Amino acid sequence: MNRTIPGRFITLEGGEGSGKSTQARLIRDWLAAEGHPVLLTSEPGGTEIGQALRQVLMANQNTDMVPETELLLYIADRAQHVRARILPALAEGHIVISDRYHDSSVAYQHYARGVPMATLDFLFHELAGGLVPDLTIVMDLPIPVAMERIQRRSVTDPDSVSRFEEEALAFHERVRDGFHRIAASDPDRVKLVDGHRDQQDVFASVRQLIQGILPAAGELP
Repeated sequence: MNRTIPGRFITLEGGEGSGKSTQARLIRDWLAAEGHPVLLTSEPGGTEIGQALRQVLMANQNTDMVPETELLLYIADRAQHVRARILPALAEGHIVISDRYHDSSVAYQHYARGVPMATLDFLFHELAGGLVPDLTIVMDLPIPVAMERIQRRSVTDPDSVSRFEEEALAFHERVRDGFHRIAASDPDRVKLVDGHRDQQDVFASVRQLIQGILPAAGELP
């Protein structure tokens, strides 16, 4: 998709327990305090239809879901999300922050599940719009640290653990390796951030990256 609309599109990526959702909220609050119109959204589930798809995708009982079904559900969610929320907000000059987007499909369904990249490319461009973020920040964290975080969260909130978080360690290692490969293949857009630090230290690194793409005064409506 050739985008000539005025907003900015930032995506937060990373494996399970990487802290990306926390950083997404911090970004939203910072940008809003600076006076930028901002939309924080997420995948899957950024629309009403997407919420229904999310229930299917995350449900622990759906362990027999094949990778192709998983991918098609994510693409359906993305197609609705882009057209119903992301593009309208960008057209109005918003800075859109999405907690996960297409790079998650590449890391999870291609690198970790083995779906051919040609399939993802076709579905992304032909069905989901092919919208490329201005900046993608990948929260990078050693898998044992991420699993420890998930375990602590599961004690206080057992219902928060999805079927992805219950995957074997080898799966999570493939996801992390996938994100590293994505960053290496597109270094101008995709930036790895060390998530194994204090939350505010991580945010300082994230904020520095975002400042480089913020619109100049008066550029946005």
